[in-house]
Amino acid sequence: MPLVTISVPAHRPAARRKQVANLVNAAVIETLDFPADDRYQLLQSLPAEDMELQQRNGDAVVLQLTMRAGRPIEAKQAFYRRIAEDLRLHADIDPANVMIVITENRDADWSFSDGVAQFLEESDVPAGCFFRPERETSPVS
Repeated sequence: MPLVTISVPAHRPAARRKQVANLVNAAVIETLDFPADDRYQLLQSLPAEDMELQQRNGDAVVLQLTMRAGRPIEAKQAFYRRIAEDLRLHADIDPANVMIVITENRDADWSFSDGVAQFLEESDVPAGCFFRPERETSPVS
């Protein structure tokens, strides 16, 4: 499950921006082998003048994926190709205007809630550093 930040021009209608998000999600699942229910996306629309990306025009799309390390280069290459093709075919975005950055990290770099690195096991951390909060339960009336 990567955390995907999708930056699209604000002049694109909301339905088209959502279409881009759906295409990205499908490509993540099918090329990078993530579970279908692991959708973590931040969709941000920016004024075209706030997207300074060298030669790309005002219809640029930037994808930033943060994910745990380990996916093979072939899978990443397949993802890049799939995104460029899908955005061209289904969202009318020139592949030359698509920029993708993947940043990889480790299990200790993720906390989904409660101040806990959920991917870690107690044996992964030095003694005394492992934290797992106690959950309070409400009495049932």
